Amino acid sequence: MGDQVILRIAALMLPAALAAGAADLGIFEGHSDVGTVLHPGSAQYDAPRGVYTVSGSGENMWFARDEFHYLWKRVSGDFAFSATVSIVTPTGDAHRKAVLMFRQSLDGDSAYGDVALHADGLTSLQSRDERGAVTREVQSNVSAPVRLRIERRGEIVSMMQARQGEEFRPAGAMRVPLTGPFYVGLGVCAHNKDAMTTAVFSNVELSPLRNERLELYSTIETVPVTSADRRVVHVTRGRIRAPRWSEDGNSILFELEGSWRIPAAGGVPEPVETDLRGGGFTLPEIPRDDFRNFLHNWSPDNSRIAFLSARTSGSEPPEDADMLLRMMVIASRKVTVIARFDGGRSSLGVRPWSPDGRRLLFVSYHWRPRT
Repeated sequence: MGDQVILRIAALMLPAALAAGAADLGIFEGHSDVGTVLHPGSAQYDAPRGVYTVSGSGENMWFARDEFHYLWKRVSGDFAFSATVSIVTPTGDAHRKAVLMFRQSLDGDSAYGDVALHADGLTSLQSRDERGAVTREVQSNVSAPVRLRIERRGEIVSMMQARQGEEFRPAGAMRVPLTGPFYVGLGVCAHNKDAMTTAVFSNVELSPLRNERLELYSTIETVPVTSADRRVVHVTRGRIRAPRWSEDGNSILFELEGSWRIPAAGGVPEPVETDLRGGGFTLPEIPRDDFRNFLHNWSPDNSRIAFLSARTSGSEPPEDADMLLRMMVIASRKVTVIARFDGGRSSLGVRPWSPDGRRLLFVSYHWRPRT
């Protein structure tokens, strides 16, 4: 009889014990190492200050597998997730990182999207769009922002950032199909299997996204053809058209209710009188495959072509569709995917190749709430 009473009391106390354990992690449910790490990570929550401290080891979060420590919560639907982020370990690899992440599973090769702050200030939107795929990234043109935000709307995951005293500004988007329940949380990777890195996350906010009135944003991006690591040049409201390199490669020209020029490294656009709508596209022989291929452009040395591809039956490029920027080497006819993004007939201009042939230029589109 006494054992039964003890069991009943234990059963009554269990929910309270679980609630206390959950409270120790704030809004999160659990934490664990992802992938194979040599040194177990940790996560702590300082409730009075509202601060999360996460420590992690791991060789990297890249290619087809990840190794890091993850403080997580399972959710379903569309969410916005933001935090003030600081890497407090003073030494280590320049690419040790703290991330805000949406992740399909806790497996090391899972699909995911994250906003990553590196110790050297590099900030990027990283993603693996399916299990075991190679990680891609969009690098911000702002170094070491104070606050980070990641949003998930359907298959689109987007990055926002803010400097001290500023409002959040869009900084890039990628397509990451996540199905059913998935994990949202805070992660830390030392970028060194023998080391540990600690990051502090404060002002952490997680909220579902409502049905809001949206407006179109355009992101001018460049991408090296050898690495496929995209870099943001400029983000603005409206539909940018006809992006192209200047002849010296130092600036980019585009159309948005007039003609504009911006430094290739990013900056403030200035109006120009140049008409950017002229020119045309050469039409080399392109691969015959399951895609509709559009807007073909020769490289400066005529050894390669760049073109857009979409899974559509139409004869014209669609707008606001899942697009691939692909490159074909003429001699071998080898085709490589350089970038995947939401785009359309305006995404590629008449001069997408940089003068040295090392980078390609395009514009992607995504929809955000009106501000």
